[in-house]
Amino acid sequence: MAFSPLEALRQQKLLAGLDTAILQEIASVTHFEQFDKREYVIHKGSRSDSLVLLVSGRLQVIAPSEDGREVGLHFVEPGDYLGEIAVIDGGPRSASVVATTTSVVGMLPGQVARRLFTQHPIVAERILLRLCHTIRQSSHIRSVLGMARAFPRIYAVLHSSMRQWNDGLATIENLPSQQAIAITANVSRETVSRAMQALFANGIVEKDNRRLIVRNPAALAKLARGEMQLHVTKGQREGATSAPAGAASPAPTNPHDAPPEAAAGQQSRARRQQPASPLPTPANA
Repeated sequence: MAFSPLEALRQQKLLAGLDTAILQEIASVTHFEQFDKREYVIHKGSRSDSLVLLVSGRLQVIAPSEDGREVGLHFVEPGDYLGEIAVIDGGPRSASVVATTTSVVGMLPGQVARRLFTQHPIVAERILLRLCHTIRQSSHIRSVLGMARAFPRIYAVLHSSMRQWNDGLATIENLPSQQAIAITANVSRETVSRAMQALFANGIVEKDNRRLIVRNPAALAKLARGEMQLHVTKGQREGATSAPAGAASPAPTNPHDAPPEAAAGQQSRARRQQPASPLPTPANA
């Protein structure tokens, strides 16, 4: 099926309800481009002021910490947009954006986007709601990155992506890669792998193609708040029967994963070996 710029714009949440004539005008000036996995769509500090409309794929907004590591701020799904801050104030991009899978985006020139914001009240309202969401998200991300231990940060990232359906089923749709989760939680990919294995072994989640089914949402919520710990034995990793969810975990080899009862000396060494990075200010590029 041939790509239709007009149909692509009809799927955009920001543009929903606009007349066809307006969408056709927008389509005539929007540049559509495909980005490969791990390719940068936007670089922090760049002066581009285009509004980025995601047609397909998935993007991740990231920002570097003071020690040079990348911290993931949030994901962008098809039909959503980003870059409105630079469109509004004309300043440099406040964050970088990378494709986590092959993605198609539409670049709407800043001048056209600003006219769209000012001439159509429904669009202006959606932008204001987005900015409110960004502020709330800022608070959530700072609280997640402020957690001392790695596993609760990972579980908090997963819990924030959980969706509760009308039939009671809880899922995490379009599960990000372990590397993407690691960037968001500011941990290593190996730590994400261990945390995920603990969830599988204790029956809290199960894999269903590209999504997770959350069988015990209450337990995931407690894990995300650091109120519960999981233990995975070697036998469980090899496929043996799982231990009860919430079983106390022994002191792990990763200093970030040390439980509260670990010796003070171990916690002190962990802080010296892997100091917490200054918390970046979440942005929407």
